[in-house]
Amino acid sequence: MSTKEPSNNINLDNSFSGFAEEDVEHVSRKFTEVSLLKETATHQLFKSKHFGRWYLLKALCPHLRKSEFHRQMLRKEMEILMQLQHPGIVGCSGMEYIADYTDSQGETISIGECIVLEFIDGQPLSELLSSSPRYGWKGVASELLDALDYMHAAGITHRDLKPSNIMLTHNGQHVKIIDFSLADTNSHAILKQPSGTRRYMAPEQETMSTPDVRNDIYSLGVILSELPLKGFWPAIARRCHLPIEERYANIAALQADVERRSRRATFLRWSAASLVSLLLLSVIFGSVWNTYKEQNRIPRLTAKAMEQLEDSITATQLTQHIDTLTDWRYLDPQVNEKILSVNAFIYEYAATQLPECSEHERTNIMYQMLEHWQHWHDHIVRRAKFLIPKRKAKD
Repeated sequence: MSTKEPSNNINLDNSFSGFAEEDVEHVSRKFTEVSLLKETATHQLFKSKHFGRWYLLKALCPHLRKSEFHRQMLRKEMEILMQLQHPGIVGCSGMEYIADYTDSQGETISIGECIVLEFIDGQPLSELLSSSPRYGWKGVASELLDALDYMHAAGITHRDLKPSNIMLTHNGQHVKIIDFSLADTNSHAILKQPSGTRRYMAPEQETMSTPDVRNDIYSLGVILSELPLKGFWPAIARRCHLPIEERYANIAALQADVERRSRRATFLRWSAASLVSLLLLSVIFGSVWNTYKEQNRIPRLTAKAMEQLEDSITATQLTQHIDTLTDWRYLDPQVNEKILSVNAFIYEYAATQLPECSEHERTNIMYQMLEHWQHWHDHIVRRAKFLIPKRKAKD
């Protein structure tokens, strides 16, 4: 059997995609590379890797791990978080028990029962407010409202909303609400008690253990008042601070008010911009018109002077008088009087009828009037000299 050679027109691609096996990182089913990030009075937060991805492990402090109350609170937090799937709320993948183990430094890491949370690469809002960077704070407020609206629609009240429990991611500066250790729902019948952080806690939370979305709305108002927001936002924050019966009933009502005020602010900005544009156009038009008038002022005044001069000449009836002349003589009382009256009119008009003109402009207009009158006069003289000889010859 003969072996056929590959056809010359076939492109053999020797490239390949994939990882070099010796460079592949070991992927473990266990939580590895555990490190303690933060410790509070009740909880420890660990950063750990699992299946190649970073997670945050929230566990009780060692002296509280046998407390049934605190263990139930931890489980309640997990159950609440498992109901929430929103980009503005920290994700939770369940609860784990992690046995003690020795790390690479030879130290024993003790975690025990813990909640497995999404690891958020970002900073708390409290830190960002103190450093005052140029953030898009309106976008932060909008994302916070969306996350709270989703949470409240699920029947969950956070009850400890404050800047340190709001993270802003480094990638995109997106909002992430964290720490649901004091959150509650109407569906949970256990562990009901007043709770919160005093500065951000609604007054009624000091005595009321039943969760109410208006508790979070009060806390939200305090946060909004701390954000560098201008315009209508301070008014929104003030309404959030009112007694519980006078606050926004829910986040949807608050968002509707924001939308209404935003439309009004946009309309006012548009109106102001339009007014400024109209004023600017009027100034430009006025300037152009004044320039036009200034440029056409002397020709206009000269044209008017010529019209008045024509009327003055017509009033002398010199043209009709030529028909009765038998000789052209300047010493003729009638002819001389009419000519002198036109001359006097020109000088008087230039002196009294051009008050807005400078001396130079009045002189210029007067010379044009005199020149026009001279042409007119020469025309009459030529006509008279033509008619008189013919009339004499006829006689």
